[in-house]
Amino acid sequence: MRYLLFVLVLTFFTGCIHKKPKGPGLRSFHMIPVPLTPYHWKIEYDGGGQVLFNPDGSGDLIFQPQQAKTSAQTFATLLLLKDTLDRPVKNYAVQIEVTTEKQLRSSTPNEWEVFWFFGNYQGRSATDKTANYFLLKPYTGAELGRVFEEVGQHFLKTDETKEFKIGERATFIIVKDDERFQVYKNGIEIMDYQSKEMPESLYDQRGALGLYSEDSLVRVHSFAYQAL
Repeated sequence: MRYLLFVLVLTFFTGCIHKKPKGPGLRSFHMIPVPLTPYHWKIEYDGGGQVLFNPDGSGDLIFQPQQAKTSAQTFATLLLLKDTLDRPVKNYAVQIEVTTEKQLRSSTPNEWEVFWFFGNYQGRSATDKTANYFLLKPYTGAELGRVFEEVGQHFLKTDETKEFKIGERATFIIVKDDERFQVYKNGIEIMDYQSKEMPESLYDQRGALGLYSEDSLVRVHSFAYQAL
């Protein structure tokens, strides 16, 4: 009897020691769907290409800049959510279902020539802007950083284990809450960054939300967001 009691007690404490605490997981949000129409999205620039709203009856938004034919060329398209131009947001949760359908460069494409998400965007022109950005590259994974001026860029965090394939349709949930920036792909967390002091800091400013393509054909299937 004493031996049985000892075994039960030992089993209990062993279970307590090896039991892993549960993480906080993905929070619950009340995001508002945003139609993919010209009424809701401003074409900041089209890179000499085209922006198509619901071209095939799917309700999707398709955009691409013109094709880069030399290594010295690069072209981009940027659309901004009008609601956040009128009422800029500092903290937000965004859900985007998106596909980078094709990289357009006629020579070997660069990895970053895919869909990018822009947040906290402020700018008077393409050469005078500040924003946080996130993208997922085919081979070297997730990347978070800041863009500024015409081509200024500062990397904040990368994760080479989080890859994706061109043509892959995925749903991203992106959350900026003060100094923390999190990204989930198909319900799995792939990025969690805690902002530090400059230059390792996010832009913690009110701004617009944006959809960006660099030398790629992008199809957005759905978009929803909530200001936090």
